[in-house]
Amino acid sequence: MTTRIALAPTLTLVMAAVAQAIIAGLTFGFAGDVSPWRDPVSDYAWHRGGRPLFTAAILLLLAAAAALAIAARRAALPVSPLVSTLFLLWAAGMAVVLVFRSNVSAAEPTVSGEIHRAGGAMLFASLPLAAWTLSTRLRAEPRWSGAAPTLRRGALAGVVTAAAFGTAQVVEWLPAGLLERAALLAEFLIVATMAIALRRAAGAVGPVEAPIEAAVAESGRAVR
Repeated sequence: MTTRIALAPTLTLVMAAVAQAIIAGLTFGFAGDVSPWRDPVSDYAWHRGGRPLFTAAILLLLAAAAALAIAARRAALPVSPLVSTLFLLWAAGMAVVLVFRSNVSAAEPTVSGEIHRAGGAMLFASLPLAAWTLSTRLRAEPRWSGAAPTLRRGALAGVVTAAAFGTAQVVEWLPAGLLERAALLAEFLIVATMAIALRRAAGAVGPVEAPIEAAVAESGRAVR
């Protein structure tokens, strides 16, 4: 039973890490065409070879979200209706970003591009708010209280980076591309923290989580 419960959060960690690795690979591989400093991640979809990798990263994140939801249910994570709604909005935001292509140029907005931007806003706002709300609940639960501080730090990082990225949409001199990538990294840390907590609840933390848990803890200390 423990192995069965631990499978979903393990898959969550692996898929989210692979998605983050793909985005990192796109960042370096297409640096000559898409500026990591100014251009959004979705611009990779407009370059040959970039579209399938961008799609693969989003699909992996959607699959990770599904696995995380299954893991939370199996481990009886105390999730409120608000957290569930925010989590669903996060997944919906990813789906919107995948289905509707971004604007080729900010100077030439399209219906698809504006829907894509709305999906992105939903994606970046929902998960940090869900994590913050959940961390408050977990502090009062002895079984989960150990994960609450790290989850809250991840939520804070997500809120700050998402707000900075949103500000960059109207303040032109801010590095919008860099801030978006920072927000994506913060979301990965939130997902990793939740998955590790669910693995711990199943009594199955092992070598798969060790390097990721160390990175999450180090990032949490940096945010504090």
